[in-house]
Amino acid sequence: MAARPNFFLVGAPKCGTTALYEYLRPHPRVFMPELKEPHFFARDLGTYPRIKTTEAYTRLFAESTERHLALGEASVYYLRSSVAIPAIRDFNPEARIIAMFRNPVDMVYSLHSQLLHVSEETVEDFESAWRLQERRARGLDLPPKVRSPLLIQYAQVGQFGTQAQRVLSTFPAAQVKLLLFDDFAASPQRVYDEVIDFLGIPHDGRSEFPRINENKRSRVAWLRRFYRKPPPALRATIRSLKEKVGGEGIGALKKRIVALNTVRERRPPLSPALRAELVETFRDEVALLARLMNRDLSHWT
Repeated sequence: MAARPNFFLVGAPKCGTTALYEYLRPHPRVFMPELKEPHFFARDLGTYPRIKTTEAYTRLFAESTERHLALGEASVYYLRSSVAIPAIRDFNPEARIIAMFRNPVDMVYSLHSQLLHVSEETVEDFESAWRLQERRARGLDLPPKVRSPLLIQYAQVGQFGTQAQRVLSTFPAAQVKLLLFDDFAASPQRVYDEVIDFLGIPHDGRSEFPRINENKRSRVAWLRRFYRKPPPALRATIRSLKEKVGGEGIGALKKRIVALNTVRERRPPLSPALRAELVETFRDEVALLARLMNRDLSHWT
């Protein structure tokens, strides 16, 4: 019988999920595929899911063994998807669900930067992109190569209360772990220990937690768009080169270009007026999340 995952890190984006994935992967009793974010169950996200078939999905876990007590994957837009969480329940009703949240105001600002970096977004100024949401919901002013318009509906991506409620109405509370990025940033050790206990596996003694997935910006925007979303004619040329000289050399060259074109830096703060607007936008969602988690999140609003 094919191995199947028994835990899912379901999001949210820019909330520490990449770091937790990287911390869990080396654990000797954990198996997580090298491919992060297959998004197999998010079938309402257009062409964004990287894995499309059940056969390809189960192959991700083919190298797991009996010593792996926890088999998992991390796809940050499962929370954003309206179908992914119920689909995961249908796939494995006993699965454990881990969700990570942060102040949605900070998340959407950080997400905009990330989407720019991977060319899902093309409007450089965050406030301008925020103002475009209504038009984009009508199919207007979309980035030409965005794989799912739902990703750039920033207000909906930040509906953390609604998303947490969907998870808790789909899975028993005992199978759900809701985490805060604030806690993770303050003490990754404590949160990591909680996750290990939640997964029911022995501790591996990890005590070092290097910083992972800092904010990135491309030095040259047109070059970023060129290598992230090459035109069809160039894609055909690249495929031909891979067949002739092998994919390793082409992949190494692309990684080198990406590295040279990438700067890691903090973004400038939001203007007070825009931050106040976003706080009001997310106020009810934050209040709902606070009730569901039984946490005081008033400092977010």
